[in-house]
Parts: sequence; structure tokens; C-alpha cells
Amino acid sequence: MFLYRPLDRIIYDKEYTDRLIRENYADIYAYCFRHLGHRETAEDLTQETFLKFLRTAERYREYGKIKNYLYVIAGNAIRDHYRKPKEIPMEKDLSAERNPIPDPDVEYAAERVEIREALAALDSPDREIVILPFYQELKVKDIAGVMNMPASTVRYRLKTAEKELRRRFEKG
Repeated sequence: MFLYRPLDRIIYDKEYTDRLIRENYADIYAYCFRHLGHRETAEDLTQETFLKFLRTAERYREYGKIKNYLYVIAGNAIRDHYRKPKEIPMEKDLSAERNPIPDPDVEYAAERVEIREALAALDSPDREIVILPFYQELKVKDIAGVMNMPASTVRYRLKTAEKELRRRFEKG
């Protein structure tokens, strides 16, 4: 039986590739949605992320987790999206996070909107520093790899962003 190297599996083993996409799709979509707040655009960028990954799989080197590499690709796609002049979406889809079923609790929905607005007010790198550990559940070490900075810098910027969010919520 032919044994695949991990990179070969991505390129040649369709079942492995399908499983890799299934296992990571929801997290990458949630990450894109947290940055964009628009369901269709998040879906488009999620698909674009996986297409870019598959097209450039031969360049992937296993220095860490594949999911972290996918976050890097998704982050680049989000930055590219913001650089391009686009029509402004007329709605912010609150139900499109991981669970597409709308939450009946109005107070909870209002709180989510408030959190989303506070995150949107942060600078892009600070928003990224908050989203990755709290919404994507990445560890500081993994965030450092995704953002290409030392773990100590990630910790410092995370604390700074948390203080800024706290200040915004206290301000009201």
C-alpha cells in the first residue's frame, strides 16, 4: 500500500481533503463572519480561502497546524476584501454565526450587536487579536504563528485590546 506524506495527502487523497475542509469550514466561516458581519461575503471568503489553500498546497510547509495556515489565508482574504472598493451591504446578518437559527432572546441579540460594534471600532490587528482567542479558541502560541509576531507581543496587545473594549462598554 502506498503511504502518503501529509502534503501528498492534501494534493492526491480526495477523502482526506474533503475531511480537512469539513473539519475546518465552520471555524474559518465564523472567523470571516466575525470580521465582516455579512453572511454571503463571509461564505465567499471562506470558499476563497479553501480554494487558495488547495491551489497553493504544494507550497505549504508543515511548520504548525493546517488550521492556523487557513486562518492566515482567510485573514489575507479579508484584508484584500477591505482594500477593494465594494458596495456596502445593507444588512448585518446577526443569525449567520455558527448557528444559523436566530436567537429568540432579544437582550442577548442586542448584546451581540453591542459586542460586534465594539469589535468593529478596534483597529484591524487588535480586532484580530481578540477574535482569534475568544471566538476561534486559539492559544497565544497559535495566534503568534497566525499573526507572525512573538507570543509576548500577542499577550500585550490582547490585554491592551481587552482594556479598550472594557472602556467602551463602561462608557456605554
